[in-house]
Amino acid sequence: MKLGPQFVTKDEFPDPLAIQVETAINGEAAHRNTVFNMRFRPYFAVAFHSQVMTLLPGDIILTGTPGAVVIRDGDIVECRIDGFEPLLNPVRD
Repeated sequence: MKLGPQFVTKDEFPDPLAIQVETAINGEAAHRNTVFNMRFRPYFAVAFHSQVMTLLPGDIILTGTPGAVVIRDGDIVECRIDGFEPLLNPVRD
């Protein structure tokens, strides 16, 4: 698994719940939403996981996508998040 090419700190996002996330397939947007609309918001995920394990600096909690899509061998799935460089993931069968 590859995670993004940059590190962004909390102070760079005055309202984290307003961040837009998007899934694109082969350069075409498939789903988009804001963090505010996530089923489990980030503060809940951190609170939940910290009850069952020790979280350390640098730990990453993956929260999922703004919507499911069908992917096929050869597709490029792109994760787009406001304030970050896009993360491209080639699909291999």
